Amino acid sequence: MCHRSVSLVQNQVEGAGVSTVSMSVQPHITGSIGAPRAVYIRYPAGNQLGEAGKPKQQRAIITAVLEAAGQIETPGTVLEAPYRWRRFEIAEEAHFPKESSGPRHPPLDALAESLDEVVSRAQAYKTYLEGRIAGDTRNPDSPDSLAKIFAVQLERIDVFLEGLDPAGFDRVREMRNSIATTELRVMGKFV
Repeated sequence: MCHRSVSLVQNQVEGAGVSTVSMSVQPHITGSIGAPRAVYIRYPAGNQLGEAGKPKQQRAIITAVLEAAGQIETPGTVLEAPYRWRRFEIAEEAHFPKESSGPRHPPLDALAESLDEVVSRAQAYKTYLEGRIAGDTRNPDSPDSLAKIFAVQLERIDVFLEGLDPAGFDRVREMRNSIATTELRVMGKFV
């Protein structure tokens, strides 16, 4: 169902006095068509409920979206869920190890995996720096304080992670969504 259709249905149901909430992977579209309430999920198109075979993740996402329905008071609001594709805080092995049968783009998947690896290594470095800062027993104001030097590096790695994680992954996710949507439309599987 297209964004506009979902919004029309939502508005009719809301007119009958029932609160609704939709899930979106493209908030700029959802916000522009008048959906009464929506939650932006930073996941690839077709995966708004979470990764296949991961019921804990899916349950957490659905719960957050339903809770958002009660939190959104202003019509047209699009809240952003705190979840990120491949960054979900609940560690869980997939119940079905199969991959999606949807459109595949191996080079784009490799790019996403590379970004995952860079973020993982940057987070490990951040943990290392935090440990070094905690272990430095010298006066933090002394000129030879390692803690002061490591704190600067910690700020830099935070800026690096902030630039990479939301922006970098969103760009890859948007490329994947665009490609998948176009291919599904061509195959007649996406309205």
